[in-house]
Amino acid sequence: MKSKIHQLIETSKEVILDCCLENGAIVASNTDKDYYSKNVGSYRYVWPRDAAFLLYAANLLNIKNIQKPFIKWLLNRAENFSETGMLFQRYTTNGAKDPYLGFQYQPDQAGALLWALLEIYKKLDDDVERTVRLLANGLCKNWGGKCFKTSTYDLWEQRQTFPSLEDNFVYTLAACSFGLYQVYERLGNDKWLKVSKEMKSVLRRSGKDYYPRLWGKIPDKRIDASVLGLVWPFRVIDRDRKLLNSIKLVKEKLLIPQGIKRYEDDEYDGRIENLSLWQKGAGGWSLLTFWYIIALLKTNKKEEAKQLFNNYLKRFKNNYIPEQLFDNKIQVSASPLCWSHSMFIIASKELGYL
Repeated sequence: MKSKIHQLIETSKEVILDCCLENGAIVASNTDKDYYSKNVGSYRYVWPRDAAFLLYAANLLNIKNIQKPFIKWLLNRAENFSETGMLFQRYTTNGAKDPYLGFQYQPDQAGALLWALLEIYKKLDDDVERTVRLLANGLCKNWGGKCFKTSTYDLWEQRQTFPSLEDNFVYTLAACSFGLYQVYERLGNDKWLKVSKEMKSVLRRSGKDYYPRLWGKIPDKRIDASVLGLVWPFRVIDRDRKLLNSIKLVKEKLLIPQGIKRYEDDEYDGRIENLSLWQKGAGGWSLLTFWYIIALLKTNKKEEAKQLFNNYLKRFKNNYIPEQLFDNKIQVSASPLCWSHSMFIIASKELGYL
């Protein structure tokens, strides 16, 4: 098993570096490479969320030459970021918002980047400080006290909030509240602390016995695997009975032999044929399975985490980690996905293999 882990670590370094482009952009997967799957969706876009986890994982691997170029890319190329501090669904590598889906405002991406940058940099140079200030101010400007002033989208890019319904995605609240509190501790703006506390207060009122996918006047009570983010890295609430029950429900409702599903009744498989997505049912998501392993470790279930980690690695026939694993040989996933490799690196570090 140690040999398999070592091989996957080396491949992860390759995939991470391949996703870091000459102009500083970081793509979710470099589709130019021969190893990328055919007949699946193209992930040669910049998702700031994916980049945040990649930057954190790269730092664990002692890769130090990609962070600053990406920050400059954000400041100089990402459309309207330097003017608004807002991050949208995804960007082309030259910085333009994706013309089809770039309208989706996803504030959790700002929270994730705040966390990653403040974890990586103990001292902030001018560009890093400018970036985190933009991210924090962008979140505060768009927060309305009970919910965001404009519609937001979840990290899976499939559901939308509406200010009239005062609804919020649980994961989004956690990421944003935690990121704002972190930057407040470093740079001390009371406005950031105020908004962080408001978000935390709304988050704590979400659900009764567990944290659901979305909460508001019309809630989505399904369990969503993104609740794992409340255990790590967005530690904005205590690991109380409600949170522990949420993790238990992830296992009961979403864990299949192929890994953790995003949410109940997920259909996205990423396969494309004749210009259409198949949508024949999702598999187990590799990145979420590693995330679940991290959550197990953080909740003192080391043996369960280690056993799942070792058994799961046996499912990778080569050393490239895909977005999803399926229970058949027909459905094919995007592979490799850099976010999957990043979460493998983080789980390996938490387990002491790195």
